[in-house]
Amino acid sequence: MAVIKLEKEVDSLAVPIVAKSTMPSRTSLPLIQSSIWLETFDGVVHEVEREITMLCSLLHREVLQNSQGISKRSAIVLPSQVGPSTLKLILEYCRLHQVLGRSDKERKMFDEKFIKLDNRRLCELASATKSLDMNPLVDLACRALARMIEGMMPEKMRETFHLLDDLTEEEKLEPVKITTDDPWIRLLN
Repeated sequence: MAVIKLEKEVDSLAVPIVAKSTMPSRTSLPLIQSSIWLETFDGVVHEVEREITMLCSLLHREVLQNSQGISKRSAIVLPSQVGPSTLKLILEYCRLHQVLGRSDKERKMFDEKFIKLDNRRLCELASATKSLDMNPLVDLACRALARMIEGMMPEKMRETFHLLDDLTEEEKLEPVKITTDDPWIRLLN
């Protein structure tokens, strides 16, 4: 039977470390794993530092509630919106924002440089972070997209984001009909 002993404090939170068992064993495993395993849609399993993934609510829940991601065999399968290149971006963001001692100014400067992506990667990032429930990064990506399209004409937006114009000329001239009682929708018209 293992004995839990408080050995060190990190950020004024006591971190439990498993001490040696009363029964003889070859190794003593830490209670808190130092890394977790994530699987992207292409089937590749990535080993990631546990601390940086705690900024992501979905991953945090999977590790704590479902004991997923603690080994390569029980890797957390990421949503299809999270590809390997997008995961790399997300982890880069998390690594900087998880480091203690960084000032708000340093984080803002990093965010400004970090978010300078082409529109395709920015849309992928917004979609991936939304599926992972990472609200700070969703907000950052969406603000960048909003700044990108601010003042654009609809034709330019379609061209920028490769959207099809599937409306007929008659439909373009018709006023929008409200088909819902949602007050937020009515405010838009």
